Amino acid sequence: MARSSPGGDGLAPADAAADRTGHQQHPMRNNEASREMDATVRYSILGTVRAMRGNTEIDLGPPKRLALLALLLLRAPGPLTLGEAVDILWDDEPPTSAVNVVHRHIGALRRTLEPQLRSRTHAEHLVRAADGYRLLVDTSTSDLLRFRDLRAQAQLAVRHGATAQAAQDFVEALRLWRVPVVAIGTTVARHPVFTSVGHEFVATVKEAADAVLTAAPALTEEVLTVLRQAVENHPFDEALHSRLIAALSVTGRQAEALRQFEAIRGALAEELGVEPGPELRAAQQHLLQRRVPQHPVAPVPQPPRADRPAQLPADCLSFTGRRQPLSQCLELLPLQGEGRSPTMTAVLCGMAGVGKTTLAVHWGHLVADHFPDGQIYVDLQGHHSSRAPLDPAEVIVEVLGALGVESGGPHTSAAALAAAYRTALGGRRLLLVLDDAEDCEQVRPLLSAAPGCLAVVTSRRRLEGLVVTDNARIITLDPMTREEGLELLDRRLGTDRTRSEHAAAVEIVELCGGLPLALAVAATRTLLRPCLPLASLAARLKDTDDCLDVLSGRDGRTNTRGAFHSSYEALSSSAARLFRLLSLHPSRDITLPAAASLAGTDPRRTRRDVAELMDHCLLVELTPGRYTCHELLRTYARELSSLLDSPGMRSESLSRMFEHYLYSADAATALLAPHRSAIILPPPRPGVRPQRFAGHADAAEWIVAEQYLLPEIVRSISHYPRGEAFRRQLTSALETCLDSTGH
Repeated sequence: MARSSPGGDGLAPADAAADRTGHQQHPMRNNEASREMDATVRYSILGTVRAMRGNTEIDLGPPKRLALLALLLLRAPGPLTLGEAVDILWDDEPPTSAVNVVHRHIGALRRTLEPQLRSRTHAEHLVRAADGYRLLVDTSTSDLLRFRDLRAQAQLAVRHGATAQAAQDFVEALRLWRVPVVAIGTTVARHPVFTSVGHEFVATVKEAADAVLTAAPALTEEVLTVLRQAVENHPFDEALHSRLIAALSVTGRQAEALRQFEAIRGALAEELGVEPGPELRAAQQHLLQRRVPQHPVAPVPQPPRADRPAQLPADCLSFTGRRQPLSQCLELLPLQGEGRSPTMTAVLCGMAGVGKTTLAVHWGHLVADHFPDGQIYVDLQGHHSSRAPLDPAEVIVEVLGALGVESGGPHTSAAALAAAYRTALGGRRLLLVLDDAEDCEQVRPLLSAAPGCLAVVTSRRRLEGLVVTDNARIITLDPMTREEGLELLDRRLGTDRTRSEHAAAVEIVELCGGLPLALAVAATRTLLRPCLPLASLAARLKDTDDCLDVLSGRDGRTNTRGAFHSSYEALSSSAARLFRLLSLHPSRDITLPAAASLAGTDPRRTRRDVAELMDHCLLVELTPGRYTCHELLRTYARELSSLLDSPGMRSESLSRMFEHYLYSADAATALLAPHRSAIILPPPRPGVRPQRFAGHADAAEWIVAEQYLLPEIVRSISHYPRGEAFRRQLTSALETCLDSTGH
């Protein structure tokens, strides 16, 4: 191999010397070389790594050089740093000469790509970057860049409703893949930076299948081929299998589709010990209900019926996770051959920003075929920032209009409207999505007794009354798990970015508390400032004085602080005060007696306030008797308290809280260590409600539950007026209690 020039990446000395002599080469060879140089070099990485000049494939050299070119293509049009090249090209400890080896391979690649190049300063293919190298390619010369460009065009077309064009673009993008593995055959193909591009292939196959099955049936056979390829490489991806089953079904391969479902169901049970998820079950339902004629013919487009509404908002392209609540929703559909479902109303409840509307709409799209008479969507405006909640009569008029039924005019009585509503829904198979309900009274008149209708209600309140009067099923939506949150960031930022900054991505998910709205806003902030690392966003989210500013903006629908505020505004004054004061508590978890002491209210009043906060999904009872507030809600409550509660009121609340834990620990010590030397405490101030214990076991359980909180109370009690004396007393009680419980 020729040695590199002193710069480490230039022409070999022999080449440079020949250039300096001005030696004339054979004219014909010169002309042939010129024609060869005139031909554009095109690069492939989606499959094997190749470079073509015109119709001629270029010999790229040994495996390490081929892997280096794959890295350059992967990072193009951006730079490949020397550090990254060394880290990826050598799996284990790189040799001390690794950087020089990279330089030599770069020089060799440059000579291969531009044989007539006299100086690297005039290179048109491979150039120096600030701390590495850059391969100068674009969408016309790199199959990876072309693929990503086509996919972006297709996604944009979907957003604009041009699904048929999107299908064409998705399929054209997939045609660039020869096999669903990037840089196959190289030593780096299994590295995460390359396998992450393979995930882009899988995601695009799913997007292509959705678009083709919706609006481009002529491309179904082609998308079937790539679906089979993807399933072969991802045998447990249920979303792929569900689309493969759907594609087989619409092309008349009913038996093969059923075999496909049984195969994946068996594999999931045997290998993972799980049952099929909601998407696979929905695909099976559609398959069983489909009746394909013996000689399928191309469907004749039917004009939309005026009384068959399709009002669901667009499905969220970045939807991910939510397997359990989706499965719970799917269980509401009657099985094949059954009559009406015993439950015809589902209530998706949860805190502001947890993704209730997104889930309801996504599920509605999944099961739309079960409701041939249409899907109606109504925003009930229960917690709108500037509009009043809709009156049920307004909603009835709106639904009747969507069904093409006259409502009888503005002076029609409520009873007549209700009768017309029941008549219009009778005999129909209709999906009603009633979004953002204020309370049970707003929803109850809108629920139909018609056996074919299903209502999905979303609300920030639990709407337990609908369970009693209408046999509704309550499905509580919790914040996302860490895995779901990371997948949401993957969908919005791209796997390259989240995996290259994995620790910061995990931190962002945790700081957002798994709240989809907060994660989506945080991802958007990052997209708008691509030069900033994810760690800088995480640093801002750590700052409790800044995090809600990061997650809020001028758009009412995506303003996290505004979403919290509309929930707070619906509270009674007593519950609102407790919500604010809970932010003074050192822990997210609190017991009822501690909350009563903090607020200075009697237990009965506190119990009602806690129940109200739970009803509005501002508190949850994860374990019996302990109530938890989401960390972002606590940050918002802290803001409110600093604005609305006087310093004297906050100080008094803190004093009651300190005394609550001191007197509770003293009571526990009396049971757990009755022979210890007694500490004489002054009477507690008014409003302090110490924990009461039924016996030794009850006291020990309380100490174990509070073992991490009590030391924090000890540390922060120094600001209390009698802090030093109370600190010593609480420390003594705590040590005695922990010793007696073995902690």
